[in-house]
Amino acid sequence: MPDLSRWIKTVLAGILGALLLVSLLAREDITVNAMDFTLGLQVFEHGYTVIDIPPLGTVRARTHQFPLLFRVTLRNINLERLSALVHSEQPRALFAGMRDDLRRQVVRFLLRALALAFVGGLGAGFALYRRGRDAAVAGFAGLLFFALLFGIAYYTYDEAAFREPEFHGIVEAAPWLIGVAEEALAAVQDLDAKLKIVADNLLVLFDSLSDLGREGGAAEGELKVLHISDIHNNPIGVSLAKQIAVSFRADIIVDTGDITDYGTRLEAELLRGIEEIGLPWIFVSGNHDSPAVIETLRNLENVWVLEDDVAIFPDLDFAVAGAADPSSQGAAIQIPSREQYKEVAQKLRLKIDQAEVAPPIIAGHHVYLVEEFAGRYAVLLYGHSHRADIRVRDNALMVNAGTTGGAGIRGLMAQGELPYTMVLLHFNRDGHGWYASVADVITVNKLDSGFVLERQLLHQPRPPLPLQQQEGEFPRNGEEKEEEGS
Repeated sequence: MPDLSRWIKTVLAGILGALLLVSLLAREDITVNAMDFTLGLQVFEHGYTVIDIPPLGTVRARTHQFPLLFRVTLRNINLERLSALVHSEQPRALFAGMRDDLRRQVVRFLLRALALAFVGGLGAGFALYRRGRDAAVAGFAGLLFFALLFGIAYYTYDEAAFREPEFHGIVEAAPWLIGVAEEALAAVQDLDAKLKIVADNLLVLFDSLSDLGREGGAAEGELKVLHISDIHNNPIGVSLAKQIAVSFRADIIVDTGDITDYGTRLEAELLRGIEEIGLPWIFVSGNHDSPAVIETLRNLENVWVLEDDVAIFPDLDFAVAGAADPSSQGAAIQIPSREQYKEVAQKLRLKIDQAEVAPPIIAGHHVYLVEEFAGRYAVLLYGHSHRADIRVRDNALMVNAGTTGGAGIRGLMAQGELPYTMVLLHFNRDGHGWYASVADVITVNKLDSGFVLERQLLHQPRPPLPLQQQEGEFPRNGEEKEEEGS
């Protein structure tokens, strides 16, 4: 008769050896498109699949029967590959391919674990009996044991368990955030469909106001500048700016920063829709932007990124000066000191004084920067506060566009609604060049998609005309300066 106790010991040794080796070595690094993962396996756990997202925390769900725990750890996200994923022309096919790729690599990982189970059992049997036959029996015992565990896990596995997962760590806020995101996406889809109607209705209202102030000489300007700011990753803000710019026949768009929230390259990639607008888009960075954002936007054909420079448009005989927010030179989101803003303003002042065309507009993100130019006869554009405002300070007209993106995701968490706002400025010319004559403050409410168009007749301070220019044809912008230097 066969020695049953010996067979039982051999099988148990094989199972224990398999458990030991699988627990120690069942790890594998995999790559699924833009994401790098580590797959792991733990025995004698409670049928969970665990997703680790360092440093945010853990998401897990009870997905299967039997004491196995499958662990997936996110190690890295490759932004270049993720950018290609975002801009894929067939996202559904791409995501289906990612899912199939992940399944193939998981199967390969499990086959490797079975091989480890066999080797672990084989080694334990050989160490116990020093005989090839007993070692083989132990190896197959370990292999069959894990094959049974994997088979039960496979046939009882339920991916739908992740519809009600458990969260640990910072991601405990995920259920709330996911709910907010779902509501926001639904609202975005509904709002984006209404924006075209809103823009058209605004244009009708705008046309009805075209005679407002005509008797006083404040009719529609010769040149229109759409001032936007603080989009904060909201694609609706870009869409609205595009529709308003096209409907109102704007000549230039000036964006005073905070186009993103955290300044990552991915955020900038998601805003490539501004390239479709076609109009000159002048951008000065805000404290939520970064070198990665600046680099990405600089590569767009219709975007002028001003860090401390003057953009000149000879066809329009117009110029815009602007400076980057000091904090956008790094990844930190903070408000620089007044002294830092003064240093930036001093550099920009030198560029303005050297420019071939005196810029009627000086743009910056924070009021601390632009107020350094309050002594100049210019229009100072800024944002940051998320509240639209127009006022005169010293010799300058100061214009805050508010938030064209409704403050982004943070706007959803505000106690009161933050509407989408922007300002359309109308410019005319006199003997000293361009001046702002009319401002249309455009406000679009999120909840009801209603809008307000407020037209303000501006009184921008202007220097007195020289005696020789009080009669006759006005010179073009910059000609007076050229005559003085000749």
